[in-house]
Amino acid sequence: MKWTLVIAVMALTATSIALGQERSASRDQRSSVEQAIRQLDNERIQAQLGSRALDFTSGDLKFQSITTDDVQVRVYGNTAVETGRSTMDGQDKGQTVPRDTRFTRVWVKQEGRWQLVANHYSSQITDQ
Repeated sequence: MKWTLVIAVMALTATSIALGQERSASRDQRSSVEQAIRQLDNERIQAQLGSRALDFTSGDLKFQSITTDDVQVRVYGNTAVETGRSTMDGQDKGQTVPRDTRFTRVWVKQEGRWQLVANHYSSQITDQ
């Protein structure tokens, strides 16, 4: 009876350790994906500012500055959803672009690369 109890305690301890290591590895992987998404998004913003993005070759859309805050990245396997707030200074065909927006971006990992597959902005209503 005594040995059975000792073996049961050892088995539970080993299981707890394995689960803890698995959770830690999963947390590290999520953190790595979050960092990759944030880096790619920063590169995308820099391309917009430098008018190097394909959609900006007409010269109609120009940005002087783009900043983001309140950014969160949620990872679901090979998909990541990025949400946050964006402040933009720019013009589209001479008209001021909405300055304060909320955004949702969907990234999918395909063939080893994260790709932006959807990008949505909603204007924030502010009291003046």
